[in-house]
Amino acid sequence: RAKQWYQRRVRGVEIVESAVRDARQNADRNGVRNVTFLAGNAKHTTQKAVKMIPERGRIIAIVDPPRNGLHPEVIACLRRTEAITELVYVSCDITQITDNIVALCGPTSRRYLGDPFRFERAISVDMFPHTKKFEVVMHFRRDAPTNPTNDD
Repeated sequence: RAKQWYQRRVRGVEIVESAVRDARQNADRNGVRNVTFLAGNAKHTTQKAVKMIPERGRIIAIVDPPRNGLHPEVIACLRRTEAITELVYVSCDITQITDNIVALCGPTSRRYLGDPFRFERAISVDMFPHTKKFEVVMHFRRDAPTNPTNDD
């Protein structure tokens, strides 16, 4: 049985409708009741998912974008959402996401408002044995908002 007490609320965004149905079934099968899944392109759905979190909540975001990385509008949403204090970025092609890392960690600009993230650590995960392919999981962090009152 999953430990749904670890986070009070979980929001999942996935472009593939059948994957969202599977996720809902898996959550139900495992008795997880604190999760909501949204189907749609992350470019259009991420802001909706963020708005579902109470303003005073703290957010840990996990992204697993396609090979070419996050859309600039998703990065802008992540940057301007101050409640996001940690970001876990899963990449299947580290060579393609340099621009994403620069945008997430770069100084505040007209395009990317909000405090930048700072890189904490990365680990490679061999998901494809006997090939040269691997996943990279990166952890980014930034200072918490000045007045968070709970851990949503």
